[in-house]
Amino acid sequence: MRSRTPSRHGPTVGLRGRAATIVREAVDAHCARVKLALIEGGIFGPVWGPTLRRLVSRRVADRLRALASHFDAAFYARQFGDGRRRRRIEHFPLLHYILVGSTENRPPRPGFDPIFYRQSNPDVGTDDPLWHYVSRWARRSVPFNEMARHAKTRPWQAGRQAVLTIHHGRGGGSSRFLDLFEEELWRKGRNILRLRAVNGSPTLAVLEDRAVSAADVVPAKVFDLAIDGPSLAEFARRRGVTRLLVNHLIDRPPAVMGWIEDLARGLGCSYDVILHDYYVLCPRVDMVNGQGRFCGVAPPDDCVRCVEKHGSEVPNVKPLTWRASFSEFLAHAETIFVPSRDMALRLAPYIANTIQVWSPENDLDLPPERRPYLAGKDPLRVAILGALNVPKGLRVLVSLARAARLAGAPLAFTVVGPTSDPALLASEGIKVTGAYKGDDLDGLIDVVGPHVVFLPAIWPETWSFVLTVALRRGFPVVAFDIGAPAERLRRLSRGQLLALDLMDRPADLLAAFLRLRDQLVVR
Repeated sequence: MRSRTPSRHGPTVGLRGRAATIVREAVDAHCARVKLALIEGGIFGPVWGPTLRRLVSRRVADRLRALASHFDAAFYARQFGDGRRRRRIEHFPLLHYILVGSTENRPPRPGFDPIFYRQSNPDVGTDDPLWHYVSRWARRSVPFNEMARHAKTRPWQAGRQAVLTIHHGRGGGSSRFLDLFEEELWRKGRNILRLRAVNGSPTLAVLEDRAVSAADVVPAKVFDLAIDGPSLAEFARRRGVTRLLVNHLIDRPPAVMGWIEDLARGLGCSYDVILHDYYVLCPRVDMVNGQGRFCGVAPPDDCVRCVEKHGSEVPNVKPLTWRASFSEFLAHAETIFVPSRDMALRLAPYIANTIQVWSPENDLDLPPERRPYLAGKDPLRVAILGALNVPKGLRVLVSLARAARLAGAPLAFTVVGPTSDPALLASEGIKVTGAYKGDDLDGLIDVVGPHVVFLPAIWPETWSFVLTVALRRGFPVVAFDIGAPAERLRRLSRGQLLALDLMDRPADLLAAFLRLRDQLVVR
């Protein structure tokens, strides 16, 4: 879910190239702001705008024609709450989408989810996802949102009661969890409607209406939650909604909690909440502070300083009242669902409600751990699966790789997935495969051929789907003794758990990996 985040982390002394990376990121961010100002102030401005628009429109004329029938101008314009900015683009929304909106991952029409589409089609790169779809997949009806993907596997059944799930627009592991949770609800006899946030808009939401047709996804419905609460309630009532399921409130304004409670009252039903992380306690989501350290639910005064200096996932956040603002909403929920017992125990002191553990996967049917073949002089191939950023252990891995390089140790590291700082990893010889489709992970693992899998996360992850992949493949797993991965490995009596303080002792961490290598060498 951390595909786009304003949270920042300060430099770490001793990591080569980090200062240059921070400078480069700051320069890139400044250039992006200047570029946006020039485009919107020039091409869409009142002075040079008419002339510049004619010139630019000629350059992209083919794309304008191809996308016109796939673009909803009114829907696109509604995503801009800033009145001045909206007025500049509302007469030329498709051109604005091509030049700006596509790079901001703004949906070009209801139902088209650019983040989902990019994650499903990594070859999109920096191109416009709608153009990629129209030019390659439109005739094949390739899914472009979560509901389109599941329309055939969970068709609408007449006479069933329905559950309305309220979801963010970021994708990631929390979306995977919701997919599995909805699948179980469907098997138990419930129809599913998903209300999905629109990226870039604090209030707009899209609902794919599958109540009319069991075979196809019909045109999506659009609701502005700030003003369309009654019409959403009527829509849901007509489709038999008797339960609300809140998957995440990230990127929504604080008022959304009141809107959800009003919707529940209007429908005469309760609501449940799924918590995937520590967003209700920490506006940075993972309780990893600006120094790249797990804070362990720091006092609110510490949160104020952290957010002021290093940002958060929430604009204009008030850290002193952040936790209190969620407490009443969570107290009114019927049930709070979490993926692991570790998370339930960490949240229990702060939530006055029932917390129920719902594990998204079954650990009991996994094959046993296998011992990889490693000849005497072979380097130990270590794979890190999934997206890698600071909370996921990026700096730990860099420190470990640097220690191995300086010592000439026989270790080789590959990140099977994307990373927030590829230049820093490359500076220490760490390979990175880049983004992938979920179905491609096993193939990438086969290419890398790791001996072991390392999960270097420094925050208490709440499940870890990539751990499941490693366990299913039988790899020995090394992880820090924190969070759900440690809970799962301990329950299964497999893998190696390391003390979290080794994150600050790269020489000792290296020694642990060398001892593991010695255990695996075939003599």
